[in-house]
Amino acid sequence: MHIAQIDFPEFFSQAFEGRSGAREFVACVENIPAQVSLAKIVLHQTARMLWLADRMEECARGRPALQILFFMIAAETVAKLAVGFRGEGESKKHVDFFFRKICSERHRARLDRAFSYNLASSFIGWEDSIKFLYDIRCDVVHRGEYFSYSLQAEPGGINMLTPSGQGRHLIANISAFELRTIILEGSINAAFRLCPQNSNCRNLLIGLTNTSPS
Repeated sequence: MHIAQIDFPEFFSQAFEGRSGAREFVACVENIPAQVSLAKIVLHQTARMLWLADRMEECARGRPALQILFFMIAAETVAKLAVGFRGEGESKKHVDFFFRKICSERHRARLDRAFSYNLASSFIGWEDSIKFLYDIRCDVVHRGEYFSYSLQAEPGGINMLTPSGQGRHLIANISAFELRTIILEGSINAAFRLCPQNSNCRNLLIGLTNTSPS
C-alpha cells in the first residue's frame, strides 16, 4: 500500500466507533471549500504521519522512538495549522499547545499516568510526560538515538524501562497504541474546531466520536 492510498474514513473509524460515522465526518470535511479547509489538511496530515508511524512497527519493531517521532511531527503540524502559524521553528511550543489546548482532559488524564520514576513512585504528571516525549523526538532528530527507549507492548502490558536523555530512568506505563490514539483523537478535535461555524461537520462530530472537543 502507498501513502497516497490511505482510506481516511477507515483510518479514523477507531475514534468514531464505526466506519459510517467516520465516513460522514471525513466526507463533510473534504467538501468544505478548499480555500477555508484547514480541517481537511489536519485530517490528511495526521493520517499520513500516523500511517508512517505504523510502518515503523513493521520495519523497526521494538523501536518506539521512531513512532514517537512521527507522533510528535503530527502534533506539531496540527497545532501550527490550528493557530495559523506560518513561521519557522517553535516546534516544542506547538507540541505543548497540541496536548495542552487541543487534546481533551481525558487525554491529559491518561498522560498524567504515562511515566513514573520507578514502580513504587508516583507518576511524573502529564506536563512532564509531554516534555519527555518531546525529548525522545529530539534524541531521534538531533542525535540519531532511537534504540534506547521502550514502551509497553500493549495496553496493560509489562512496564518497560525507558532511559531518558537527561540521565534519569523512567518506567513506561503507556503503549505506543495509546499514544497513537491520543494523537488521532486530538487531531479530530482540531479539525472540529477548524470547521466553519455553519458547517454540518460540527453536528456530525458531536455524539459520534470518542473524543471530547472543547
